[in-house]
Amino acid sequence: MANLNKVFLMGNLTRDPELRYTPSGLGIASFGLAVNTPIGRDDSGNQKTETLFVDVVSFGRQAETIAEYLKKGSPVFIEGRLRFRSWEDNNGNKRSKHEIVLNNFQFLSYKAKSADAADSDIASPAEDEDIPF
Repeated sequence: MANLNKVFLMGNLTRDPELRYTPSGLGIASFGLAVNTPIGRDDSGNQKTETLFVDVVSFGRQAETIAEYLKKGSPVFIEGRLRFRSWEDNNGNKRSKHEIVLNNFQFLSYKAKSADAADSDIASPAEDEDIPF
């Protein structure tokens, strides 16, 4: 039987990425992701949502890029795999959690489109300006 461990999530960072390095120089970034899912309406007709909080870890150049360009609240699309980790804390208690090991990501932007051309980064040509094509 074939196996598949693939996770796709779109959400917002819950905290700034934490970047650290291994002794060999490999970058490791960890961050939290909040994913909102609509689950219906309440008695007043207001939209209800369920929020899932997920820990994500990335390695190498991806980790450095994430730490450089993303911050708390940034929207991002991630692709990765689910991993289970267990450890013993400082008090000797056994701890465990699931986390996403990042394979790919994409920056997202929810910047509102403006009807005013002055807000645009690209200048529009004047009406009488010749267009060379």
